Amino acid sequence: MNQKGFTLIELLLAMAVGAMIMTGIVLAIFQVSWGTDRSNSQVVALADVAQAAHRIKKDLIMAQSTDLIDGNPVPQSSISLTWIDYTLFTSSSATAHASSYLLSGTLLQRTYDGTVSIVGRNITSLGFTQNGRVINVAITATGPKIQQRQETLQFSVHMRPEEVTQ
Repeated sequence: MNQKGFTLIELLLAMAVGAMIMTGIVLAIFQVSWGTDRSNSQVVALADVAQAAHRIKKDLIMAQSTDLIDGNPVPQSSISLTWIDYTLFTSSSATAHASSYLLSGTLLQRTYDGTVSIVGRNITSLGFTQNGRVINVAITATGPKIQQRQETLQFSVHMRPEEVTQ
């Protein structure tokens, strides 16, 4: 008797091989998805830290005084800066400026001459210390999504002298 078709063992073997192939494909897709999510989270965290640091550096370079306690090793989570703009030719037309930074949740807020703006998102910690005329800053941002990545940037800025002689 010559019947055409597959035996039960052949069918089970084909199903086992197919299941192994499908498992490999699903695992590969999961790995690509997981890796992409992790990379995206890291890129977001790096961009947020860089943007916040850029804005803070610009103000710190101009600053002549702060509300930090000189030599205090405990970082403060906010800072107020003041400076006088001497770019005009006469001393009577010098303009005083003030800016402050405050971490509100995960948003870094900057108040510049009374105007409030958001200069950083996903910021999870912010610390300022002062040693003489040097301000040390540490900013940490955590990216979104499932595979959250955390990035920290530390830098120092030397402030301008408090008084400018003309």
